[in-house]
Amino acid sequence: MKITRVLVTTMMILLTVGAIHADFKIVQAYHQDGFSMMGQSQPATDENRVTWLGDDRIRMDQGNVSTIVLSDAKKMFIVDHGDKIYYEIALPVDLNTLLPPGMGEQMMNMMKFDVTLTPSEETKKVGDWTAKRYDMKMKSAMMSIDSVIWASTDTPLDLKDYVDLYAEVMSLQPGMADMAEKMRQIDGYIVSQDSTMSMSMMGETSIASTEEVTSIEETAPPDGTYAPPGDYTKQEFDYMKMMQRSQ
Repeated sequence: MKITRVLVTTMMILLTVGAIHADFKIVQAYHQDGFSMMGQSQPATDENRVTWLGDDRIRMDQGNVSTIVLSDAKKMFIVDHGDKIYYEIALPVDLNTLLPPGMGEQMMNMMKFDVTLTPSEETKKVGDWTAKRYDMKMKSAMMSIDSVIWASTDTPLDLKDYVDLYAEVMSLQPGMADMAEKMRQIDGYIVSQDSTMSMSMMGETSIASTEEVTSIEETAPPDGTYAPPGDYTKQEFDYMKMMQRSQ
């Protein structure tokens, strides 16, 4: 009987530890239509994007780049898997300290978005989740983005933690602070989004993209998920070089 009680207690401890350390793995299918700009043609793009979400931490994998935020350590890592390098950035991000004098303010003024978010009573099923429609319009001096967003409260995610962490990621993009704040007004996690982006330099050309969550799984993250690989080289952060690498 004592052995049985010990085994049961041990199993309960192991299950509890697993639950404490389990994070959420979110897989998203992303598609961008092909387009031409300034005489250059870009083919259509399809990829799976993976997000890991835990307590005070997030990792977002897009193509060859991973962005990791550790809010408790006040650190962000930008990891380039193609060149096996990474940057470490202190949080909160201040673009004025990352760019040449005067350039941060200039970029912020050029890219500052006027964001309008309009909720709707329309709903639809996206995967296993019932989602509500929101229309978002973003406009700056250089571009405009029109999006149809479908958000669901059916997912098991902690939405406040996600938005707080996602806002840290978006802080690297000039003019995106207002969009991050608007996201707090969305009731639920965005499970589907259709967007069309137009830029003044593109003339009549626009870029359409779609993204849809295909799975949300609570699971223990692999070792090293929230850190750059040990064999990658740390480089001094250069904002302009990073932007060139991401293109």
